[in-house]
Amino acid sequence: MIWNSTLPRRMALVIMFGGLLAAAAPARAAVVNGGFETGTVSGWTVVGSGHASDSTVGVFPTEGSYQGYIETTGNFTALVPAVAASLGLTASTILGLGAGTPTNGTGISQVVTVNAGDTLTFDWNFLTDELNESATFNDFGFFSIAGDAFLLASRNSSTYDTTSPPAGFDGQTGWASQSYTFATGGSYQIGFGVFNVDDSGHNSALLIDHVSLPVPEPSTLLLAGLGSSSLLLWRRRHRKLAGPTGC
Repeated sequence: MIWNSTLPRRMALVIMFGGLLAAAAPARAAVVNGGFETGTVSGWTVVGSGHASDSTVGVFPTEGSYQGYIETTGNFTALVPAVAASLGLTASTILGLGAGTPTNGTGISQVVTVNAGDTLTFDWNFLTDELNESATFNDFGFFSIAGDAFLLASRNSSTYDTTSPPAGFDGQTGWASQSYTFATGGSYQIGFGVFNVDDSGHNSALLIDHVSLPVPEPSTLLLAGLGSSSLLLWRRRHRKLAGPTGC
């Protein structure tokens, strides 16, 4: 048997190069406290009135024991400019989400790091006490990504369960799931907001749960790196065996 003394060295190089590739892969940061299971809003920046709530609010979380709760009415809610600024939004972006002039509410946000193609997912439920009021009071909830805002629900544009609403509300949309895929990798501010429209009473609230991003395990990154390294080594050896080409 002929021992190829270069084989162990090549394998060591493959492993080392694979590890370097894994380490060089763009870091992806998981959503901090995306299920609010700390029982707090730790990891999130809140401007207005927001907290983690359990099922005593009248709605069960979609996972675990807690959910995020942000509302439009109360002593700690904030005016539109402050909430918009905290989410990286302009007043015109907020105004474009629905009919009527927003007055006060709450925003909650954090910064995440993603790769191109990563998908943010979350569950949401919009509650309102405006259904027996004039349609002028078109309270709404939304999510935001890096300066863009996307309507989730409003008083006038959504379908509500009015059979057994939580205490303090006359309807809820019920839980729904939403996703957003990032076309480009990088760091992004993700956020959620809810606003009163044309008044500062009759509360509306947005419940948020299970906010998540896929984050590969370190072992997955290492295997990907090893696969790339092995492919490079195979190509190099194949070219050597094939000999020179061309004239």
